[in-house]
Amino acid sequence: MIGFCLLAGGCGAAPADEGESIQVAGQGIIVMNGLDPAFFWKPSTQQALRALAQAPLGDALAGGGGSVLLSSEEGRELAERVVACAVPEGVTLEAGSRRSFDGWIGLAPRWASAPLSDVASRRWVTACLLQSLNALDAHVDVHLTGDHPALADAPGSDAQDYSVRDAIMFGNLFDPVRPAAFACADNALIDACGVALSVKTFERICGQSPTCRLTLLGHCDAVCSRDSAGAPACRAPGSSVYPESIASSLEPLVALSTGGLTCGVLDRVSGLL
Repeated sequence: MIGFCLLAGGCGAAPADEGESIQVAGQGIIVMNGLDPAFFWKPSTQQALRALAQAPLGDALAGGGGSVLLSSEEGRELAERVVACAVPEGVTLEAGSRRSFDGWIGLAPRWASAPLSDVASRRWVTACLLQSLNALDAHVDVHLTGDHPALADAPGSDAQDYSVRDAIMFGNLFDPVRPAAFACADNALIDACGVALSVKTFERICGQSPTCRLTLLGHCDAVCSRDSAGAPACRAPGSSVYPESIASSLEPLVALSTGGLTCGVLDRVSGLL
C-alpha cells in the first residue's frame, strides 16, 4: 500500500485468484487491494467504466461497456470491484448469462436499479476503486474510512488494529468531460522521504501506465481535513472540495522503536512502499 509496509503477513500475501472475495473482515470495512493499474488506466478500460454509469449496473455489465470488461481476467476482477464498492451486501447483480457479482460495501446502492447519475455517488465509487490499485505485485489488506454510512465499522470490529495511516484517494472517473483522480500520502514518512516516497506512491497506483490520469498531491495534511470521527474531506487543485474521500490504513504487525524508521529502512522492507 502507499507509504510503507512493515507487515508480518500482508506484504508477502500471494496474488489473489480470480473471484477472490473482496471482503477479508466481517465487522470492519477491510479489503484486499490488488487491481492492476496497467489495465485500469487503459483508455478502453476508462471508457468502459464511464459507459457502465449510463445504465443500471447489472444491465450495463451485460451490455457494451460490460462486454469489454468481462472479456478478460483483469476486466472481470475490475467488474467485481465495481459491484463490491457500489452495491450493498446481500445484493447480487446478474451480468447476462455469463456471470454474477455480489455487492458488499454499498457506496452507490441506487446504481443497482438506475444509472450512476449523481456526482456524490460517482465520487464515492471512484475513491473506492482507486484504493484497490496495486502495481507492486502484492495484495494487502487495508481498512477504509470515510464520511459515508456504508463505511461505518461495527462496534468491536477488527478495524482498531489498522492503526497506520496510509493514503487518501478521491476524484470522479465517471465525469464524461473531465475525469479526475487524486491521491495523497497520509503518513509522516513523506516528511522524511519527500520525493522518494512520492515516487513510490505514484508507482503503486499507476505502475508503468503511460495513460495514468492520477494526480499525486503529496502529504495529505496539505490538502485534507478530518471531522471528529476521522473522516477526510480533501481539496483538489483549484477549489473543488471532495467530502467523498476515502482514507486507508494498515495493520502494523512489527513493533517499531521511536526514531528507528528511516528512508533507508524503507528501501530494505519487502513489500510495498
